[in-house]
This record gives sequence, C-alpha cells and structure tokens, in this order.
Amino acid sequence: MAKRLTRKKLKQKDEFITTAEKIINSATKYKSSFIVAGIVFLFTLIFASIGFYYYKDYSKKGSITYFQDLHLYEMATNSHDKKDITNALDAFESLKTEFKFLRISKLAMIYIGNCQYMLGDYDKAIETYKSFLVTWGDTDNYIASIAYNGEIESYIAKNDCKSALPIIDNLLKNKDNSFVQLTYLHAVDCYLKLDQPENATGLLKDGLNKYSNNSELSEQLTKLMAYVKAQKQNHIVNFDTNKF
Repeated sequence: MAKRLTRKKLKQKDEFITTAEKIINSATKYKSSFIVAGIVFLFTLIFASIGFYYYKDYSKKGSITYFQDLHLYEMATNSHDKKDITNALDAFESLKTEFKFLRISKLAMIYIGNCQYMLGDYDKAIETYKSFLVTWGDTDNYIASIAYNGEIESYIAKNDCKSALPIIDNLLKNKDNSFVQLTYLHAVDCYLKLDQPENATGLLKDGLNKYSNNSELSEQLTKLMAYVKAQKQNHIVNFDTNKF
C-alpha cells in the first residue's frame, strides 16, 4: 500500500525542488564563472606544488654550497694564506646573494666578517657583524654572541678600545653570552691597553662574585686576575727602572 503524502511532506518536497532548481539555474547562468574559478584553483595547486618542489631543491643546493664553503673557510683558517681567505670570502659572498631566502645566507655574514677580519679589513668586518646582528635579531643568542665578540675583536685589532668597551659591558650585563670567558679576556685586554688595570681588577672581582657557582669560569677569572696583577706589578717595576 502506497504511503499517503501529507500536505506537510508535499510542502517539504516543493521546497527541496525549488532550492535545487535555483542551484541548477545559478550554475547554468554562471557556468563560465564556475569553470574559470575551477581552472584558477587547479593551476594554483599545480604552481604551489611546483614551487614547493623547487624550494626543496633550492634548500638542498643551498645546504650543499654552505658545507662546501665551510671547507674553504677551514682551509683558510688553517693556512692563514691571503688567497685561501679571499676564496672563502668570495664563496660566502656568493652564498649570501644566491641563497638569500635561506637562513644560511644570514649565517654566511658571520664567515664574511671573520674573513674580513683575517684580511685586516677591520672596518668592513665591524660593519658586517653589525649588519648580521640587525638581520639575525635575538633568534639565537649563541650565534649572536659570536658576532658581538667578533665586533669587539675587530675594534681591539684597530686599537679602538673605547668603542669596544661599551659592547663588552652590554654583553656582560644584559646579554646571554655563550662566550663569556672570551668577553672577559677582551675586557682585560682593553683595560690594560688603556692603562686601567684597576678597572680590569674591579670587573674580574664582580665576575667572580657573579659566577661563584661556576667552578670552570671562576678558575678562568682567577687566572685573569693573576695576569692583571702581574702586568700591573711589571708596569710599576719598569716605571721605577726607567727613572734611573
């Protein structure tokens, strides 16, 4: 026996048919628009997949180039030959330009600065380290502290301790410095160059109090303290000898 259609069911059926007709009519009316939109979407997916493939390939090439350049840099640091240093410098300059969309292009700036330092181009090295620190930001304090210490060393190399000391002070007080021993060594070097052994001694005393729980660092600072006292005593002896 057939089911009896009620007025309510007929109304629901009519509403369904009406809605379906509207969709069909709309699709027919805007058929070309739907087709264009579908094509655009399809090509977007295609180009996105191609872009992802080439980015992977680009990243792979960049990584290979980076490790090849590291080999050149290692050769330069071992030989200290100007030609080897220049080859490493040129290689990292090229890496920085060719793979500028990869993070390794930022790291290349550290090696560029180091090569410029080894070549005696201290002003260029300082600018490179500064540019790196602006570009790098605070994403990795370990890497940033390398650049800060590189900048300090470059200032010291050109006998500009007055410019180096504010960076040293900031690095010791406010920064997470992975090379704190090296920074203290730079500080002592600067204070002795400026004939300010008392400032070196005061800084080291503060460091010993600050790092009293770090036996390794405390030992290094104690040795630096002894070195400063020896240099101060030697300076006094030489000064007295020169009077006669």
